[in-house]
Formats: sequence, C-alpha cells, structure tokens
Amino acid sequence: MAINHNRELLTTNRIAAAALAALGAASAIPIPLAQLDFAVLFNAFNIDSGDSPRALLIIAGVGGILTIAVVALAFTGAALALTGAPSARRILIAAALGGLVTAMPLWIPAGVVIGAAALILGQAADGHGPIDKTHRNLLRTSGVTTRSPKQGEA
Repeated sequence: MAINHNRELLTTNRIAAAALAALGAASAIPIPLAQLDFAVLFNAFNIDSGDSPRALLIIAGVGGILTIAVVALAFTGAALALTGAPSARRILIAAALGGLVTAMPLWIPAGVVIGAAALILGQAADGHGPIDKTHRNLLRTSGVTTRSPKQGEA
C-alpha cells in the first residue's frame, strides 16, 4: 500500500467544503442529544417523554446513538476534506444521507449544508487523485457559440 503525501497548499474549495461540513455537523449536535433526552437516557434539554410507549423510547434511543455516529462521520468528512483525501466527498454524502435516515425532519438543514460541502469538493476525474485535481470540463470543449442564424441561413 502506497501512502500519498499531499503537500499542496490548501485551496479555497477545500477550505470552504471543510468549513461547511464542520458547520453542518456542529449544527446537528443537538439532534441526537434531544433524541437521547426523549429516550430518558440523560437529561440535556428537560424533555419529558410522558406516557410514551417503551418501544418508542427504544427507537428514539437507537436513533440518537446512530445520529451521534452520523455526526462523527460528518466531522471525519470535514477533516478529510481539509486534508484533500479523495474519499472525503463520499463520506460527506454518506453523512448527509445517513442523517436523513436517523433523524429525518430535524436533519434537513444540516444535511443540506453537508451535501453542499460534498458538491464543492467535486469528484476527481480519475477517482484516485486528490480532490484538488478535479477536471470540471471532462469533454475538453473550449466554448459554445451562441450566434443566432441570420435570415436565410437556417
């Protein structure tokens, strides 16, 4: 296994993607805390579960634990985006979608921000290079002419 030491300077896209991913992950921290508080695992926000069925409390507890894992995955993706790892985009997409599974209505704003970070990173053309070496113009076209045809040319 070869280790690639990426010693290039930080690019604006990598910094912006890492900042967006960290912001999305940080804004999602209260979500699993609320889930675990509802499940009566600890008292973070003084949420009273009332007469909720035991099965609902178990589902909320499992969802809270899984959401903590998704938040950790988003922070991992932010760190990888900052380092330029090619897997950062896939990890951020997995975190954005995983949060939608574990905490659907509350995760939408955080998922959108984390997904935007993944879009900023783009995708490496060869799939193996660092994310800085993305090639947005894969067809190598130089431009598009939008000249309208004159009367009689069409």
